[in-house]
Amino acid sequence: MQRKLSASLFLGPNPRSHGSPTPRFHGSRVNKHRLIARAFAGFFLLGATALAGSLVPSALRSAIIVRSAGYERNFNERSGEAVLAVVVGKTGSAADDGRAMSDTFTKLLHETRIGTRKARVLTITHESNNRTNEELSNAHAEIVYLAKGLEGLSGGIPGESGGVKRILVCADGADVALGCTLGVELDGEKSRIVLNLKQANAAGLRFDSGLLRLARIVR
Repeated sequence: MQRKLSASLFLGPNPRSHGSPTPRFHGSRVNKHRLIARAFAGFFLLGATALAGSLVPSALRSAIIVRSAGYERNFNERSGEAVLAVVVGKTGSAADDGRAMSDTFTKLLHETRIGTRKARVLTITHESNNRTNEELSNAHAEIVYLAKGLEGLSGGIPGESGGVKRILVCADGADVALGCTLGVELDGEKSRIVLNLKQANAAGLRFDSGLLRLARIVR
């Protein structure tokens, strides 16, 4: 029940998605930050007590990742359909988490956009670093999710390909320091976005300052 509620809470209109106008922030910067905080409040404040393991449930995790990526300015300034690549393992947790997240991302992106853009999900089974990077490049992947157990690959995935700056996402916020841009972690009974600001700056990514206020920052 907890996981269902977490997902359904997000499946309303993204404030930058189709059917809802791009937000216009009038007045003070404080008002802008409040609007961003409100956009996240529903699933950040929802308890994750039903979770047996250390990861935030896939439905809630995918919702937070999609919402957060939508506040990266380079991503929103580009046009056309975006590709969110999910890199999965052949066995073990990397296979299980990868398949679960691929399914939840696919369902979610049928209902909403990432920021202002439509997106589709591509699943890549990791065999070798070279093969994975080749497939990511061929697909023009702009967001790359690494299944739990594959976070060590992040340091070997270019932050830019074909002039497009990538957002690299780890399954667990505790692992973003390995080279990911974003991750989601448990914070007591809440869930929280984690942003690797050093990696984001090095990759030329520009996240809205309102998101930075909500995230745990890793430098």
